[in-house]
Order: sequence, then structure tokens, then C-alpha cells
Amino acid sequence: MFTPEFYIDLVQSTKRQLTNQVYKDDTLNKAANNFIDAQTAFAKMLAKNYIDLSTYSVEAISKVMFPKKEETVKAKTAKKSATTDINTQGE
Repeated sequence: MFTPEFYIDLVQSTKRQLTNQVYKDDTLNKAANNFIDAQTAFAKMLAKNYIDLSTYSVEAISKVMFPKKEETVKAKTAKKSATTDINTQGE
């Protein structure tokens, strides 16, 4: 419910109500409302891009700082098998 789009719509609808009260001329009112619509679309695009970039960054950092246990076990097993040769054991 309380997403960035909710707050954007809240502010923009307030601006639209104020505009409808101030501009009584239909041409000016339509132009102002079209401008508010453009602002709304732009603000929502910015919010979505920010959320997508933040999500990607957090996931990428989390993978590095907190690798999954399966990946860690596979990496350690692969490292051991690469350094251990059956023919050279015991020498």
C-alpha cells in the first residue's frame, strides 16, 4: 500500500485538485493537467529505476558477502580435488 507510487499519486492528485481550483480557463487547466501527468509518469519511472538498481546492487553484494552454502561446499570440494592427486598421496 505505501509504495513510492502511492506517495507520487498522492502528491500529484493534490496538485491536480489545486490546479483545478486555480485555473478556471479550460485551455490552461488542460495544459496544467497534462504537465502534471507528464510529471507523474517521470516520477514513477525514476522510482522504478531506483528500486530496480537498488535491488540488483543488494543482491550482487549479498552473493559476494554471503554465498550460498551449496556454492561454498562445491568451491571447497573443487579446490581440494584440484590440489589432491591420488598418485602423489603419501609422498
